[in-house]
Amino acid sequence: MRSGGQPVRSAFGGAAGAAVYPLGPHPDARAASSTQRGLLMALADAGGASLAGQSLIEQIRQAYEEVPPDVDRLIALRATLDKANRVLKRQSKDADAPTHIPMVIAAVVGNQWYGIGVGTIRCYCIQASGRIDAIRMEPAAQRKLEPADSLLICTSSVSEKLDEYDIALTVYSRNPQGAVQRLLAMAKEKGAQGALGAIVFGPRRSLVSSILGRSSNK
Repeated sequence: MRSGGQPVRSAFGGAAGAAVYPLGPHPDARAASSTQRGLLMALADAGGASLAGQSLIEQIRQAYEEVPPDVDRLIALRATLDKANRVLKRQSKDADAPTHIPMVIAAVVGNQWYGIGVGTIRCYCIQASGRIDAIRMEPAAQRKLEPADSLLICTSSVSEKLDEYDIALTVYSRNPQGAVQRLLAMAKEKGAQGALGAIVFGPRRSLVSSILGRSSNK
């Protein structure tokens, strides 16, 4: 689908036992990502503590919004991650307990993707050709997006149960919301344990490609 000659993009996040942002379909993501601040995406393995996880995600959103939009995005994401870790430290009953949990915080600004993370959360870029690239954080990453590219951020419970072919086909052939729902369902069917969470950002597929994707990837 196209609007004004540009691909219409959307973002969707869904989880069971994990905390995600965005929390629902964002069909206006294309417009949001053209601003200086960009579209925020965050995924944390909350270890099943959904209320604490959602509170953390809200703190992440607020911290990112407080960073001036003209600040380098990787610096802004680092500041946001540091704020999230301070929140975890305050919430910990044991002051000496580890406060880092698997987490990725990312932003799309124009045609650039920026990400920073710790732990086992995985990031992938699915290209129009069907090629899938695992994005190494170490701990930060930056990538230029082509108009037809899609991005997937997911917990290890998802990535460990699905091969790259399943991931690429599912994301490429479906809208972000349908892709997230299918990925989580497939991981659960394959016996995934732990937090199931994923965010997909990418083009809103045509009805024809979505139908073909569902029929070939059941």
